[in-house]
Amino acid sequence: MNRSRVCEVTLNGKTGKPSIARSFIGALNDERIITEKGGFLFKVLAAGDRLVLGITPCFIDGGRTYHYDTQLPGENEFTLIGSVTPAGTFDILFKPLSTELAPEDILKYADTYVMFARFLLENGYSGQGKLGTVTVNMLREAGLFHPVPEDLAGLASGVYSLDEQDS
Repeated sequence: MNRSRVCEVTLNGKTGKPSIARSFIGALNDERIITEKGGFLFKVLAAGDRLVLGITPCFIDGGRTYHYDTQLPGENEFTLIGSVTPAGTFDILFKPLSTELAPEDILKYADTYVMFARFLLENGYSGQGKLGTVTVNMLREAGLFHPVPEDLAGLASGVYSLDEQDS
């Protein structure tokens, strides 16, 4: 697997090295924690070699949380919005401004998916990382990947524009 090239991470407003996300990834790997939290909601934004993440448990003190509770600095149409269930299924979606995606938009979305998947795997995510049906169908319809991956490992093996620099 090629590298994510993430050098800096902003997680819930705090910026540091990729290791700053270690506790979140550890929670994804811990069946007890992910079940207790009801899974996690997240937003992801790629900004060069920086990954901006907003993570929140699905339930806090018995109350349901929502994606709109989390605002990322620089949030835009290329921000991925998702969740991971207690069973470890990832739904990672996006909301483009137009139903017709330009080739450069497809590349930006695909890069963010690949960068996020590689980042999780590089930093210790050990689950199956299955992608939900809605995600797989959205990726297929948008034409982001050929073939369409069904898990994080498949996303991580996808084409990433920065990989060309290694050639």
